[in-house]
Amino acid sequence: MINGTELGVREPLLQSKLTVPRTVSTLIPRPRLDDRLMDAMSGNMTLVCAPAGYGKTTLVSEWLLQQEKQTAWVSLDVSDNQGSRFWRYITAAIAKAFPTYGGEVQPVLPLLHTEGYDQGLIVCLNMLDKLDQELILVLDDFHVIQNEILLASFAYFTDYLPKCIHVCLISRIEPAFSVARMEARQLASRLNAEDMRFTEKEGAQFFEHSDLPLNTELSSVLVRKTEGWITGLKLASIAMRRQENKESFIHNFAGDSREVKRYLFEEVFSAQGDRMKQFLLTCSILKRWNVSLSMAVSGFEDSRELIESIERSHLFVVALDDKGEWFRFHHLFLEFLLRRLEQNEQVNKRLLYKAAGDWCCEQRLEEEAVEYYLQGQYYEQAVLVLSEMTSRVVDWEWSNLQKWLSAIPSDILLQHPVLFFSYANSLIAEESGEISEGEALLHQADAWYAEAYEGLSEVQHHEYLAMSHYVRGTLMVFGRKDLKLAKQEYEQVVRYAPNGIKIIFGQPEKPLQPITVKTYKIGRGHASRSIAAPYTMQMAEVYQAVNPIFLGKLYLNHAEVLYYWNDLSAAADYVSRAMTWISQNPNRPEHDLVASWILQAKLKAAEGHMFEALELLEGGQRRMKWMDIPRGMEILHLEAIRLQLQYGDPVPALAWGEQCHLSSRDRVSVFELFDYQLFARVLVLQGRWEEAEELLDRLLYLAESEMRPIDEAEILCITAVMLQSREEQRRALIQLEEALQVSEANDFTRIFLDEGATVMGMLHELIRAKQRGQHRGKDSASLSFVRSILAAADGMAESVDSPLEALLTSREMDVFQGLLDHLSGREIAEKLNVTYETVKTHRKRIYSKLNAANLSEAIAQAEKLSDPKRTNKLQT
Repeated sequence: MINGTELGVREPLLQSKLTVPRTVSTLIPRPRLDDRLMDAMSGNMTLVCAPAGYGKTTLVSEWLLQQEKQTAWVSLDVSDNQGSRFWRYITAAIAKAFPTYGGEVQPVLPLLHTEGYDQGLIVCLNMLDKLDQELILVLDDFHVIQNEILLASFAYFTDYLPKCIHVCLISRIEPAFSVARMEARQLASRLNAEDMRFTEKEGAQFFEHSDLPLNTELSSVLVRKTEGWITGLKLASIAMRRQENKESFIHNFAGDSREVKRYLFEEVFSAQGDRMKQFLLTCSILKRWNVSLSMAVSGFEDSRELIESIERSHLFVVALDDKGEWFRFHHLFLEFLLRRLEQNEQVNKRLLYKAAGDWCCEQRLEEEAVEYYLQGQYYEQAVLVLSEMTSRVVDWEWSNLQKWLSAIPSDILLQHPVLFFSYANSLIAEESGEISEGEALLHQADAWYAEAYEGLSEVQHHEYLAMSHYVRGTLMVFGRKDLKLAKQEYEQVVRYAPNGIKIIFGQPEKPLQPITVKTYKIGRGHASRSIAAPYTMQMAEVYQAVNPIFLGKLYLNHAEVLYYWNDLSAAADYVSRAMTWISQNPNRPEHDLVASWILQAKLKAAEGHMFEALELLEGGQRRMKWMDIPRGMEILHLEAIRLQLQYGDPVPALAWGEQCHLSSRDRVSVFELFDYQLFARVLVLQGRWEEAEELLDRLLYLAESEMRPIDEAEILCITAVMLQSREEQRRALIQLEEALQVSEANDFTRIFLDEGATVMGMLHELIRAKQRGQHRGKDSASLSFVRSILAAADGMAESVDSPLEALLTSREMDVFQGLLDHLSGREIAEKLNVTYETVKTHRKRIYSKLNAANLSEAIAQAEKLSDPKRTNKLQT
C-alpha cells in the first residue's frame, strides 16, 4: 500500500490498482494491434474502446511488457468519481516511475475536482514537462468516470500533455469529451471493437493454445458466430469441454452476443459445484478480495483452495498484484454473479457487507470498512468508525467525509451532532464550496432542534449550539467572506463549549507557498486590521480548545498579515509563537516551516541584517533537502534571490533568469505566481519590455480572478516600475494608483515599502498629482494612506509637505480629496469611517482656510498653492 510517507497523500491508496494486471489465461500474439499501439505513440493519447470482453486490458498490458519506456497503470472504479481520488491514483501511478513527482503535485490535487482545476493542472503539467524520460500512462475502465468536472479536467490534461507523456485510455464507451477533435489535430488514435475482434487465424490459435484443437473450418465457424468476441470464444471453449460432440455444439451455437453471454455464463456457473457457487456469490460483493477477506465473508475455511481452483479454471478473475494475492472478478462475470445474488433469497446480503466491514476494521482499512457498512445499511457501525475520527484531522479529504456522511439517513445523523455538523462543515470549508447545500443542512438541523428541544439535556443543548455556531462561523468565513460575523459565531462556540468541540476535519491541502496567507481568497477589507485582528484572537481561543496544533498556522497567517500592515515587531512576536506549534505538527510541517523561514528572513532584511536573512534561508534549504522536498528548496532559493534584488544586488536574479527556462508565454498557475513575479522583475531588469508587459498582464488577471490582493498589488507595482523605466510617467502612476486602491482596504502598506526608492519617488509624484485634482474618483486611494506609506519610509516624511498640506490637517486633506472625487458628504463619511457631522465640520474649516465660498473656489485656491505658475483651472 502506498502511504502518506511515500506520496504525502493521506487517503490510503490500493497498491493493486496501480499494478498492471497479471494475465491468468493463455495469450495469443497480436502483432497487428501491437503495431497500431506503437504508431499511436506519436500523439498525446490512444483510445482503446470496445464493449466488455474484447481483450482490451490484456492487449495493452501485454504490449506494455514489450516496451522499454516507463509505464504507469491505474485500474479505475466507480468510487474514483469522488473528490480527488481519480487524480490521486494517477499521481501515485506516475510517482512509482518518478518518485519526486508525487510530493511536488500532491498539494494541488484537491483542486482538480473543482471548477479551478486548470490552476492545479498547470502545476502537474509543468512538473511532467521536467521528466527526463518518456512515460506511458494507462487508465483502465475509463468509462466508470462520469463526473463532469473530472472529465473536463482530464480533457484539459490531455490537450496540454508534454511530448514525453503518452496517455492510453481503455474504455467500454466513448469518453465524454471530444476525442474526434484531438484526432483531427493528429493528437489521438484509436482502436475500436472492429480492430479488437479475433480474426479466423487468431481464433484457430486460441483454440490450439486452449488444448481444444479444432480444424480450421470449425474454429472459423465459431469465430464468425461470436463475431470475434474474445470472451464469447473463451466461454464457448469452457462449455465445449463438457460436450462429447463438439462439432454439433458448434453448429448449433447461435445468437447475438447478449444471448451468448447469458447462456454461456449460466452454463459456466451451473457447471460448478454447490460449494464453489456459494463461494463465488458471497465474494461478489467485494471490490477486491484475498484469501483472508474471502474467508471472513464466505465463512469457508478452504477459501485458499477454492481461489486456486478458480485460477486453474480461468473463471474470469483478474489478478491485481504480481504475487497473485489480491483478485477481482471480470466485470461481466461480476455483473452476472451480483444478479444471481440479488435473486437468491437464502443469502443475507447485509450480513456479507457487515462481515467485509468488520474484516476491514480489524485491518485498519477504515475507508473500506465505512463503505461496506454503508452498503449493508449498518449505519450505527459506520457511525462508530467515523466517531473515532473526531477531535482530529482525519487522513482523508473533505469530499470523502461528504460521501460517507451523506449516505447516513438524516434521522440517524442528527442523533450524532458531531457527525451531522461535521458533514455540514465539510460542505462549506476550504475547497469544498457546496455552500447552498451546507446552508440547507443547517436549516434542517434547526427544525430538528426545535422539535427535539424539550427532550434534550443541558449538556446536549450546549453541544448542539456549539456545533451549530462553529459551522455557521465556517459559513461566514468561506461563504460570506465576513470575518466580523464569523467572530460573533465563534464567540458563541466558546460560550457553549469552553472546553472545546469535537468535529471531524478533512484535509484542506494547498500547495507549498512562500506566504501562507496568499493561499486564501481575500475579499475587500477581509484582512484589514480592524477586522482580521479581533477575528484571529477569537479563532485562537476556539483552536486552543479544539486542537491547539491549529494555532501554528493561525499565528503564522497573522504574523504575515502584521508584516504587510508594517507592524514588524508584532510580526516577529507572532512568528515566534507560531514556531512553537509548527514544530509539534506531524502533518506536513514543511508548508508552515517554509513560510515561517521566509517571513523571518524578510524581518531580518527589514532590520538591515541581510547576512542573517540569507543565512536563515540557506539553513531552510538544507532542512528541505534533508526532508527530500525539492519545491521547498526551490522556493527558499528564489526568496533569497528576490531579497538580494530588493536590497540592491541584481546579479543573482539576472543569473537565475538566464537558466530558469521560464517564458513570458508559459501557462501560469496561481500557485506559480511567486516564480513568475520574480521572472517578470528579471525581464524588467533586462529591458525586455514587451515580454514583461505580456507576462504581467496575464499575472494580473490571474491574481484578480483568484482574489489575491497581495499578489495583485505587487504585480501592479512591478508594472508601474517597468512603465517608469520606459518614461511612461502617466501610465506608471495609473498602475501605482490601482495598487494603492487594492491595498488600502486591507491596510497593506508594506508592499510599497518593499519596492524601494523608485516606488517611493512615484508616490511623491502621485501625491502632487492628487493635490492637483488628478487620480480622483470614489474608489481612489486616499491621501492619508499614501502619506502613511511615505511616513513609514525613513527620512521621506519631511519631503512630503507642500503649502497645501501645511495649511490643512491630515483629516482635512482626506475630506478635501473626497470633495475633489465628487463624493457626497455621506459618501466621504462612509469612506473615512467618521460621522456625517464630522465631514461637514471639516468641509467648513477647509473653505475657511482657503478663503473659499464653495468647492470651485476651494479648488482654484488649492491649485495656486500647489503650483503658483499654473493658469489653467482644474476640471471639476
